[in-house]
Amino acid sequence: MGDEPYAALLPWIVFAVVDRARADGPLWAGIAALITAVALLLTTSRDRRRFGNVILVGAIVWFAGLAVAGGLHGSQTGFIADDGRALSAAGFALIAFGSLAFTPALEYYTRPHVRSSSRDEPAFTRMNIQITLIWAATFTAIALSHFVATTFRTPEAVTVFNWVLPIALAAIAAHRSRICWDDFNDDEMFEPDPMRDLAIDWAAPLHSTDH
Repeated sequence: MGDEPYAALLPWIVFAVVDRARADGPLWAGIAALITAVALLLTTSRDRRRFGNVILVGAIVWFAGLAVAGGLHGSQTGFIADDGRALSAAGFALIAFGSLAFTPALEYYTRPHVRSSSRDEPAFTRMNIQITLIWAATFTAIALSHFVATTFRTPEAVTVFNWVLPIALAAIAAHRSRICWDDFNDDEMFEPDPMRDLAIDWAAPLHSTDH
């Protein structure tokens, strides 16, 4: 399961669902997300692990940090308690943006679907950079959306900015990612097995109405 593109979002989904605007919310949400990320990494196939799943490794570090911060700063009115979801989403953005200095994070998921002769092509690298940037920018916007929700604190703002807008942004990112993949697939650089999960399945698990 850890090799599936949509699975990389699960730690962040778990955090968003478990977190509450209370003293111990980020602590337990961070622990739940950390356990999810570890489980996904352990289910990564051995032959692909050597390429490094930057997203899941980064998730383990980030959510461990959030859990510790939530435990040390347990005030119900503190920044961590109020903006845990924003901090969580910002972590994905930082991981994705940071990976561009080395290997784009999304290459882990696209690499098995291309011919070995094409993996060193500049076009392949550009495609991975584009998709990684799409998701990095999306989670930056999601982090800002969560911050707006905690700023206004009305039931309508919580519903719109904690759930409706983030789901919409993720759906748009998934669609744009699929377009990037299809554009390069049309150039016949890739194997005929397209990465379908990257477009649709990344957004599917996000549906929730629980605050």
